[in-house]
Amino acid sequence: MFKWILFCMLMVSLISPAEAHEAVTQKMPLPLGKDVSDRFTGTVHRNDLIVTDDTYKVPQTNVITFEAGSYSGWHTHGAMTVIGVAGLGIYQEWGKEPVLIKPGDVVQIPAGVSHFHGAVKDSPFQQFVVYDRDWQPQVGAKAHSGPVSAQEYNSIKFSAAMSKAVVDKEKNEFLFHYNEKPFTSPNFNNPVYLGKVLSKPNEAGSPEWVYVVFPKGTYNRWHSHKTGQILIATDGVGYHQVKGGKLEKLQPGDVVFCPPGVIHWHGAAPDSSFAHIAINPQDNHEVSWYDFPTAEYAAIPFN
Repeated sequence: MFKWILFCMLMVSLISPAEAHEAVTQKMPLPLGKDVSDRFTGTVHRNDLIVTDDTYKVPQTNVITFEAGSYSGWHTHGAMTVIGVAGLGIYQEWGKEPVLIKPGDVVQIPAGVSHFHGAVKDSPFQQFVVYDRDWQPQVGAKAHSGPVSAQEYNSIKFSAAMSKAVVDKEKNEFLFHYNEKPFTSPNFNNPVYLGKVLSKPNEAGSPEWVYVVFPKGTYNRWHSHKTGQILIATDGVGYHQVKGGKLEKLQPGDVVFCPPGVIHWHGAAPDSSFAHIAINPQDNHEVSWYDFPTAEYAAIPFN
């Protein structure tokens, strides 16, 4: 997956700055969203995936994409959990040593702690941020804030061994790690593979994030969740359908919100593997299972 990083570095000297920006950032695995660079050093994008509401009660979840060498200033916010998606990132709390963030790494940031984060000099970085959007600092609370100086940023160095870990990790075909032992269930027409992207407890107060990998042609039964379900597509091509509704094609970055008690199914395309993150509000795993969507699936055209 990360061969594109090396390719982009080689190509930068042959194309214009605007073309270089496009070549680097558009190769990230999840959509960039809107440009919010006016609040950062360098070029940064934000893609809002989940907005906290009264139905799902899941913390605000965004994708932040830093172009190589881009970073925030020193700042504070509500309790946050950061999950590395692609590239190499930096996280540093005020007064502590910087931390290298690799794909799959999870960083916990307590509310009100001053810190900055961004990409390393020679690699773009994409991350999930899950956080308490409604947090407000206590009156009179003091924390370091302001720009991160070029000297502060340039003094951060990580060992070659630490950076190499991302290359080794990206030999995996899929975005996140999963158990190589197949999970077999009568509620799936074929075995799937499971992983854990985010566990509990976490600073953001989020339900756990379960990673589900569907080999091509694999799907589950019609089913409903007592507290609903949120799916974030991460790899390949998949499909989702609510009972009586239209078939939805899913690609990386697409988000599905299935309300409590609503019957639906989801799985891989007939000719593509697929993976998604599954979030069950309140960590409630009460599910009612029904028949397979055999006719609906058979009607899916090959891409």
